[in-house]
Amino acid sequence: MTRCVAITGWFGSDNLGDELILRAVVRELRRRGADPVAVSIDTSATERIHRIGAVNHRSPLDTIRLQRSLRSMHGLVVTGGLIQTETSMWNVPFHSLRMRSARLIPGCAVGLGVGRVTSPIAVSIARRALGRLSPIVVRDHDSAERLLGWGLDGVRVGSDAVMGERVDPVEPEDTLCVILRPPNRKGVGTAATKASAPPAASRVAALAATLAAVSDATGLSIRMVAFQESRDMPIHRAVADHLGSGVELLAPELDDVLTEVGRSRLVITMRYHGAIAALLHGRPAVVLDYSPKMGSLASEGGRWAPVVSLLQSEPDRMVRAAEAAMAVTARVAEARELLRSRLVENDRALDLVAG
Repeated sequence: MTRCVAITGWFGSDNLGDELILRAVVRELRRRGADPVAVSIDTSATERIHRIGAVNHRSPLDTIRLQRSLRSMHGLVVTGGLIQTETSMWNVPFHSLRMRSARLIPGCAVGLGVGRVTSPIAVSIARRALGRLSPIVVRDHDSAERLLGWGLDGVRVGSDAVMGERVDPVEPEDTLCVILRPPNRKGVGTAATKASAPPAASRVAALAATLAAVSDATGLSIRMVAFQESRDMPIHRAVADHLGSGVELLAPELDDVLTEVGRSRLVITMRYHGAIAALLHGRPAVVLDYSPKMGSLASEGGRWAPVVSLLQSEPDRMVRAAEAAMAVTARVAEARELLRSRLVENDRALDLVAG
């Protein structure tokens, strides 16, 4: 009998990073003979793009229907950055509902990211939801330390599921790939609502000046690649307007986004999976630490990428970081192989849930 395995993350939006995670987990489950079904905020988009079944969970009001749908599943895979740094009081309770809805079936976590959750109530909710999963495989050591600090056992360090992607080699052009995103804002609204405000003019001007300095120092023209078009493209356009002609703006599809990053010789990214794409293609990168997960990824594998604080991203500092990244390209390949070697922990978890 084919086992039906539900996958929960943040799927169905236009965030290509999350969709890359789903594609990777779907591939691994199918390789094991399982039938994957995604929990999604847009089931029609998920079914069309990934050619899998999907069940809806866009708001807490959908929870009862989700519980009914999950009763027919044989297992659950929890993945992605569900336990997030708190930008909204609803983040952890909402995502924990999905794990609690599947309490009658065996489950595991694969490549899970855990942010800095400080609210005692949120920690308690997340700990109870995650405590029923076995094993819990996280994507970095910082996530593991947070869960161990909450008293959870059986935590293993694997890798983000996208590290299992095998990309086709692409010849780099003399370009600088820039991946920006709007900042997270705290509040009770949804992430999309809080990100919809236009970027501050002073911030846009500062980013443009910094990128122009890197472009001049390296001789690389600028290509801006949106990993989430609805959120990233407005800030990309605003920065490009300051930079003037010669800036290329791209909004790739899921099948193209990794390749578009690989076409450049250097990557400057605020997006987690922009840095993953750089790793997969062996490209040097500078990581902007808008979120703790960015610094965590850069430190995994021997500090393969310089980390620059958004509060300290003045031109001189960014130029030095770019030059440092390009001077130690060999570290990128070493970090990639180390992170790929940790996928064995992901595989063991998937073997259990799909077996």
